[in-house]
Amino acid sequence: NGQSGRADPNHSGGSTFDGPTLPPGLHAANFSLLDENGHRISLAQYRGKVVVLTFIHSLCHGACPLMVQQIKGALNDLPAAGRNIPTIGVSVDPTQDTRANRIKFLTKYEVRGRLRYLGGTRAQLAPVWHAYSMRPVIGNGKVDDHSAFVLLIDRRGIERVGFSVSELTPEGLAHDIRVLQRQPA
Repeated sequence: NGQSGRADPNHSGGSTFDGPTLPPGLHAANFSLLDENGHRISLAQYRGKVVVLTFIHSLCHGACPLMVQQIKGALNDLPAAGRNIPTIGVSVDPTQDTRANRIKFLTKYEVRGRLRYLGGTRAQLAPVWHAYSMRPVIGNGKVDDHSAFVLLIDRRGIERVGFSVSELTPEGLAHDIRVLQRQPA
């Protein structure tokens, strides 16, 4: 799986975060897409809350199930009051990420109702992929090759942390969510 190239390679130098920090002042691009239930979801509607954002493929057998399980573990590690973290997955393959496949994926990994899985046409998704430097599934989707990143967006709408799938742990993600929740909006 590819890297987005946005994380700071020197992230360990004095950061309060476990994950790699992103360049300062990186405003999260707004988008508006339909979730697996046909509801319109925009990133802007979550301003004032910490948001977990990832890019996933419903038929993926490698990175995506792992990322979703790590996210679920992180949400479970948070105190009950902090578990209601907006968590968004954006399709990386609009052809295969049909509404039925997105629902099946969420159900299989037991995150239905906890992760909103947004989809759309290639024309609707391409600007989102571009804004977040994510590579969609290339080719026919049989090869599991796309960006595999989990981003944390703070209450002000700034991208703060970017975990590659190889760096992602439930403990690290939960820690960084707690750090962001303590910061002012």
